[in-house]
This record gives sequence, structure tokens and C-alpha cells, in this order.
Amino acid sequence: MGRKEVLAERRALENFYYNCKLETPQEVAKQFEVYTRLIWEFHQAGLCYDYYCDQTVTHLEGVGTWVGGKDALEVETLPTFSAYPNKKCNFKEIYAVGDAEQGYHFGQITSNSGTFSRAGATMGGLGDGSTFDEDSSYCLCECYVNKVEGRWCIVSEFVVNGQEAIRRRTANTRPFCKTILEFYEGLEKEDSVPELAAGEETAK
Repeated sequence: MGRKEVLAERRALENFYYNCKLETPQEVAKQFEVYTRLIWEFHQAGLCYDYYCDQTVTHLEGVGTWVGGKDALEVETLPTFSAYPNKKCNFKEIYAVGDAEQGYHFGQITSNSGTFSRAGATMGGLGDGSTFDEDSSYCLCECYVNKVEGRWCIVSEFVVNGQEAIRRRTANTRPFCKTILEFYEGLEKEDSVPELAAGEETAK
């Protein structure tokens, strides 16, 4: 897909996103599919602040539970852009119920695909260039959406995202200390830095 096609797809998603009123369960399902793709595929991490708030309670498999989802979510989201720059969120299903008065409840199943970039810096080091295909692992997400101080927010979120699959994917991460040594390995000393003769001291 070329640059023009990518921009056209992004604009189409943004057009729906910024004009959606969340008036029906069908709109809610479509909105949060678009929301997910804009964040993870088009790297719009700032959108985390649109639907997460200080009262959001997040339950994440293998990590635990925390309150105040917007800041924590951004911290969790940003590093993945470097590790998986071409990540795709392949939606298998998303279904919503509820109404504009009582709030909404939706669940979604996605399967990610992309590349663990060699140039992508992570907390563990650099990627190995390996690819992960659609259907190699799945992410299950369930959310409750209600009005908080007059705006729609995710108030509770439950996520199961295949932590074991992620651990296998990142098993060959190259630690920074190793990659730095590899970078300098074999480099000769600069001629502009002469070695001192035995017993010679630097001038003070």
C-alpha cells in the first residue's frame, strides 16, 4: 500500500471517528474498532485520552489491575510503536450491546500481525526482525462504556492478550549492552588520540 492509499485510509477512519455520536450499539462497535486501529496502526497514542479517564479500571492478564487508565495506557502503548512499527490489528469480531441512557458493553477479538523490528528499541533491547502472522495469537478485550462528567469513557476494561505468545516473540531480543559491543567490535582507535608513553603524565 502506497503513501496516498495509507493517508486515504487514515482520513476515512478519522472521518468516522470524529463524527460518531455513539447513539446505537452498532455505532459503538464500529467506533471502537476504528479507535483501536487509529492507535495501533496509525500510532495516534494521544487518542488514549479521548475514552480513558482517571476512573478507568484496567485488568490486564499477567500484569494486574490499575486505576487511572489514560496515563498508564499511553505509557504501555508508546514503546510498542518502535518495536512493531507496521503492526496490523486484524479484527475477528466486535459486538456491542446497551443504549445511550444506560451505557454500553462491548467485546472484541483481534489478532495482530507485523514485524519485531531490528531497529525498534524496547525496554529489553532491539528486535530480531522476525515476523508474526495473523492468527498466531489473539487478544480478547471487554469494555464497559459510560458517561463520566458528561463524556463517554471506558470505565472498566478486561484484556487477555496472549502474554506467553508475546514472551516467545520477544525471546530473541538483543540486549543493548550486547548490541553496543557488537557495534564497536573491530573498530580501530582514532589516530587523533595518541597513546601516552610509559610513565608520561598528562599536562595539568
